[in-house]
Amino acid sequence: MNPLKQISSGALYQLDLDVIQCEQFAAGEPVPGLKEGELLEHFSSLRQLLDLITGWDWSSYLHDVGIEGGKYALVTPRDAATLLEKLKEAEQKSSVFSVLKKNERDRRKLLDTVLKQLKQLQNQDG
Repeated sequence: MNPLKQISSGALYQLDLDVIQCEQFAAGEPVPGLKEGELLEHFSSLRQLLDLITGWDWSSYLHDVGIEGGKYALVTPRDAATLLEKLKEAEQKSSVFSVLKKNERDRRKLLDTVLKQLKQLQNQDG
């Protein structure tokens, strides 16, 4: 069960700021019982996912998906697609009564294309 149905881009940017604070804490004083840098590593996949979504860097991601050491190597197609679908849901609900501008239509078209490619990648991975 996945209770989160949608997420706005504003909420993603706020989450990004919150994760930055967590990363700063994790990079600071060592935590007893953990190796140096170990706590910070726990934020790596979330950091890559947020960077991908907020930076809208889909060409890099799709080019490097599955390549070890890539810029977004820790982001699975499933995680990227899940977050994109929730972002798309929020955008659809927020613009029900507005007329779409060309750049908004282009962004939606790109979002749909990326989602389709991510789902194809998921199907390839089984």
